[in-house]
This record gives sequence, structure tokens and C-alpha cells, in this order.
Amino acid sequence: MEIEHTTGDRFYFAYGSNMDSRQMRVRCRGAYFVGVARLRDFEFRINRRGVATIVQRDRSDVYGVLWKISQPDERSLDAYEGVLYGTYEKRFVEVETGPHNLVRALAYVARDSSRGVPRPDYLERIVTAAKEHQLPARYVETLDRWERQVRTAS
Repeated sequence: MEIEHTTGDRFYFAYGSNMDSRQMRVRCRGAYFVGVARLRDFEFRINRRGVATIVQRDRSDVYGVLWKISQPDERSLDAYEGVLYGTYEKRFVEVETGPHNLVRALAYVARDSSRGVPRPDYLERIVTAAKEHQLPARYVETLDRWERQVRTAS
């Protein structure tokens, strides 16, 4: 079944728990999966609040999921990500969806970029979603290794 979208739809690049399809169905009823995307010169990080963010870093890549979202979906994400309270801010980034194919997408970036420890089961959900969407094996291994290190350190 094809979902009808209104004007104002945009691409959204999810690199954390919003890669999870079940979670996105609850948060954003009108969102649909577009594909896997890569953000160049950024690094995935868990901040002091225990949630994901991205920080600029040369020669580093963040993989994630590209969604197409409606205006109501974006308002829902704004509320969930705490944009009004300054927890996350909205930025537009250029992500690659294939060789020589760049797409301008919305991304939520935490204002706190200091390193931290993930909330319980948070990173596990990210790894599961990364596998679900078949992100590159090397990237999934990196996330999985990080998650195992956190579990053994606890």
C-alpha cells in the first residue's frame, strides 16, 4: 500500500534508535523507509545523557537509515528529541544513498557531544536496527563491539 504524503515532506537521516522500524511506526505514522545512507566526515557517539549523537570528524563515516517524513512526523520527532528544550537541534546534512548520489536530509544532533555510556539496552536496539536494515557489516561490527565492551564493563 502506498502512503500519500503532503507537500513539505523531507528526508530524515536516523543514525540512532530511530533506525528501528517499529519505533518509527509508533513515533511517525507517515514515515517510510527510503534506504541506507552514509554521512561522511562524522563520527557516531554516545553522549553523557546516554543517547546517540554525531560529531564532525575527518575520514570517519556514520551509516544510518533514510526516512521520508511528513510535517506531522517532523513535529513528533521535534517533541520526542526535545528540540524545544535544547536537548537536540535540527541540522541539514548531505548523505550518500549510492555512488555519486547525495541527498539533503534532516538530522537531530545532541547539543551535548561529550562522551558517555549508553542507557541500558539502548545500544543493543541500535545494533539490531543496523542489522535489520543491512548497514555495512564493518560498521555493524563496530557498533556491536562497542555494545559488548559496555556490557562487560558494567
